[in-house]
Amino acid sequence: MTEESLRHSIIRVFTQIKRQLFQKSNLVYNSPALPWVIIGLGVVLRLVQYLFNRSLWFDESLLALNIIDRSFWGLLQLLDHNQGAPIGFLLLEKLVIQVFGQSEYALRLFPFLSGIASLFIFYEVAKHYVKTKAVLIALSLFAISGPLIYYSVDVKQYSSDVAIALLIYWATIHLRAKGSSIPRIVLLGILGALAIWFSHPAVFVLGGLLVSLTLFSLKRKEWTTIGRMTIAYLFWALSLVAVYFISLHSLSQHQALLNYWSGSFMPFPPLSLSEVKWFVTAFFRIFQYPGGYRELPGIAALAFLIGCISMFSRRKERFLILMLPAFLVLLASGFHKYPFSGRLLLFLTPSLLLLIAEGAEKIRDRTKHNWPIIGIALVGLLFFHPVLSAGYHLIRPRTMEEIKPVMSYVRTHYQDGDVLYLYCYAQYAFKYYSEGYGFERSDYMVGESKSVQGDWGNYKSELDELRGNSRVWILFSHVESCNWEGKGVDDEKLFLHYLDSQGKRLDFFKRTGATVYLYDLR
Repeated sequence: MTEESLRHSIIRVFTQIKRQLFQKSNLVYNSPALPWVIIGLGVVLRLVQYLFNRSLWFDESLLALNIIDRSFWGLLQLLDHNQGAPIGFLLLEKLVIQVFGQSEYALRLFPFLSGIASLFIFYEVAKHYVKTKAVLIALSLFAISGPLIYYSVDVKQYSSDVAIALLIYWATIHLRAKGSSIPRIVLLGILGALAIWFSHPAVFVLGGLLVSLTLFSLKRKEWTTIGRMTIAYLFWALSLVAVYFISLHSLSQHQALLNYWSGSFMPFPPLSLSEVKWFVTAFFRIFQYPGGYRELPGIAALAFLIGCISMFSRRKERFLILMLPAFLVLLASGFHKYPFSGRLLLFLTPSLLLLIAEGAEKIRDRTKHNWPIIGIALVGLLFFHPVLSAGYHLIRPRTMEEIKPVMSYVRTHYQDGDVLYLYCYAQYAFKYYSEGYGFERSDYMVGESKSVQGDWGNYKSELDELRGNSRVWILFSHVESCNWEGKGVDDEKLFLHYLDSQGKRLDFFKRTGATVYLYDLR
């Protein structure tokens, strides 16, 4: 056999192998079972996190105490501890703990079920919004998204915000597909009206829907549809007015919340270079969180922009339905009515992932003949960190502030005559768990000063009152940072620096986000 014929034989073998691999990969990719496998993976990732039953962290405990301590009627009033949540969500949470008790499992049940339902609804929405080959990319990104998994087991409304937004998109798809009959429009009106009671950002989703449907109905001169849709719009408007006067009016003027989110409001109008820079920062930040791309947000942003161009060129109406809520939130943030940041934007994650998947598939399709490695590399980068994170947290579920094992340690080693001091921000989670660990209010003292006030003198006075005791437990959780002597120092380090100069450290126990120290302060 000549060298030339050998070379051709080798090429033929590799070509056959490549063709067979391609055919097999296509069989797998086009398998009708694959989407359900991906959904099943998403369910498992959420179930593992739910069953892990991590401790309530600071923010969860604040809302949980409101739900537990208040009556159904009391939940209609302004909440304690600078909290805000949709009335429907609060009432449903109250109903759940009345039936199943006050455990973390009960408090997280509705967010968890919302997270599971979102997987199935997202699949149905994706099939109608993005190209066929982009559906599995979008569904996979949604199933393994870290923020979506985390908030599906958080005692907050953000998981149900996502489910409700998707439910509105799904209902709209069926309305447009099956015709705008009056019964279907009435059902959409009722769905939207209820959504406003259970989700604050549902207002933006419905607003985007209203603008998009109206514009394209006018373009197509569908006067009957426009007239009938006013029935749904009337339902939404009446519901919004009722919710505004009962809840949203006071929340929109809640000064503590406005101060907390002050950096998340759009400069309106932008009058300086730094204010213009805010828009660039906010754009990339949304891909980091809640988009889930803390690493390589630029890759996600690139795929997103190409996805926007692709969808706008072929399905303008659906593009506007997905994107207008983001523009409405941005506008509301300019009037200091809704922050454009973080977990409050989780409901936009389905839209982001759909457009990212659309863009990734567009790039893959355009480069598959001449530069296939580009499309493969892009999709690989989009999945790299989310897959690693999902795999890691499948083995080691996410935690925030594990105060339960710390309280258990104190309870086990607690002796008669011991003093227990709680760092001010630790008191809320401690209160939620106190009865389960046998602590009564008289068994501990709570630090009342706060580092954000910049008053170390008050902290020092509280600690000085503990001197003379042979066994003093100091428990920390949700530690804040302060600017002490011009340095960024967290309160725990500041406390320990002072306590070590006043007494002897006998013991300590630490878990993620929570620590307890035992001192002899005689």
